[in-house]
Amino acid sequence: MTTQDVMVEDVYARPSARFAGDGGLEVRASAATGCRRGLWYAATGHRVTDPPTPAALTVLEAGNALEPVVLRAMERAGWRITPAERLMPVAVTVRFGDALAVSGHVDAVGVMPVFGGETVVEVKTRNPEAFRRWQTLGAERSHPGAVAQAAVYTAGRYGETRDAVIAAMDTGSRAWDFEVIPSGRVAQALAGVEEWLAPLTAHHAANGRDPEALPERDFRAGSWQCAACPYVTACRRDAGETAPEDAADDAAPVTEAEALAAVAAYAEAHEALKAPEGAKREALDTLQAWMAQQGSGKEALGGRTVSLVRSRRYTVDYRRLNAALPPEVRAGIVTEQESRYVRVT
Repeated sequence: MTTQDVMVEDVYARPSARFAGDGGLEVRASAATGCRRGLWYAATGHRVTDPPTPAALTVLEAGNALEPVVLRAMERAGWRITPAERLMPVAVTVRFGDALAVSGHVDAVGVMPVFGGETVVEVKTRNPEAFRRWQTLGAERSHPGAVAQAAVYTAGRYGETRDAVIAAMDTGSRAWDFEVIPSGRVAQALAGVEEWLAPLTAHHAANGRDPEALPERDFRAGSWQCAACPYVTACRRDAGETAPEDAADDAAPVTEAEALAAVAAYAEAHEALKAPEGAKREALDTLQAWMAQQGSGKEALGGRTVSLVRSRRYTVDYRRLNAALPPEVRAGIVTEQESRYVRVT
């Protein structure tokens, strides 16, 4: 474990991978579980063919700007937070043998209210859907790269694997939450980083710094990893790959005239339903107020039975569940399904 001071400009300018002065490969902690071909492109100085769009840069900058907001919210909740020095952040480095180093900059360290020792706090911002997914599935299943990043920071700062904290903010509601990753699983994440990058180290040993000797691709075309890659055009130029086939590809083709007719039919049906649905809602609101006024759960009224139905909902404390169970056990308890539907507005 080593530390060194790095000017803030260099922190944001450095690539996801580069060759260090000692001849080894240095990988940025935030990219340590990313595409290994993409890391090789960066290290060997390939020209960026797909720079981030202005919209993507805005999202990135907004996320960076919100990180101090999350840390201040944690302080108000009773955490003792020591944020990174923005003008002179301290780099931490974890070495895996002589040929590979993974480095980065810790967002903050903190002590949880009431109990606990000092730990690394890795701050993320997520859109509403990703935030709910993170809370429900746990960081190791929803955003394993963030856990790997926190593991590197923990080992680099303390020379050992401790509990680590992922704090996240919902960019829609500005709600925030945190998850504690127990030390044993932090150690597993750190070992996973070494295992993931080992083939890249071997590639470097076999090929030197040859920019034309490319590792195999790690992700399929059409994946979010490829969509966000700054080298995707160069990588896919001769690949002849397309996005994964979808079941809808086997369906009979639909003409634009048929699609327009379907939209018109939907709009007509929707308008026809709006008035009676509104009348039903208004009538039910009136009946609910009347039943509460009567203090009765069931009444005969106008030749019909009117019942006041009560129901209970139960919630799961996912933070406690995620802390108590390893991800492979949670995967059998909290499952994820994907569905598709069409919304017409």
